[in-house]
Amino acid sequence: MDLKELQENWNKFGLTDPFWSVLAWPDKAENRWQIDEFFETGRREIDDVLAYVNAQGLSVGRERALDFGCGVGRLSQALARHFQRVDGVDISPAMLTLAQTYNQFPDRVHYHQNEVDDLSLFPDAVFDFIYSNITLQHMQPRYARAYMAEFLRVLGPNGALVFQIPAQAKRWRHRLIQPLKPTRLFRFYQRLRYRDQPVMNMYGIPKNQVVRWLQAHGGRVVDIQPDQSADALWHSFRYLVIKD
Repeated sequence: MDLKELQENWNKFGLTDPFWSVLAWPDKAENRWQIDEFFETGRREIDDVLAYVNAQGLSVGRERALDFGCGVGRLSQALARHFQRVDGVDISPAMLTLAQTYNQFPDRVHYHQNEVDDLSLFPDAVFDFIYSNITLQHMQPRYARAYMAEFLRVLGPNGALVFQIPAQAKRWRHRLIQPLKPTRLFRFYQRLRYRDQPVMNMYGIPKNQVVRWLQAHGGRVVDIQPDQSADALWHSFRYLVIKD
């Protein structure tokens, strides 16, 4: 999918089953998420991530954080408990409308629609902390790489970047199909199979390629951990990065 198709796809999710499309637990499909339960998962996740960053010996500022792929605000609302200002970025207008609806900190949490493969709405080196989880996995690797480079551009000199992205599918037949996904032929097949229903495509970038890309754009990888938040059919990793 190009970014226009990606936006249309996730806007459909935002209009039909927004909370499950953000956190796709099997028993929560068809709008079964309870709102308080859903946002509580975000609070636990952010508490755990910040504790992990501290355990690596990093002390980041608490002025401004970025939630990339914010969806309905599950993580940005949790980040507001730790940072003075939080910016949430997403491609879907429907998701952002819901994020505004559930925004408990309208003076400190600001949501932005972004339809391009950069973060030009932000100047250089403005964020103390950047977090992105289960987002980059749903876009073509060329877009994920562009955003990783942008993360490092907008990250402050003493800030920390934490993001997750799969490395490869576990099964060989799923790996074989990956080069077909960005093609028009594959999209045509998906339209025939799913018609107007949104599709949750998965992509990955091998770990060594991610590390080389980050280094080439001024990042230093502090730690890499296996990650379980992606589809169970994928090998996935979480990266902790600072500016070199």
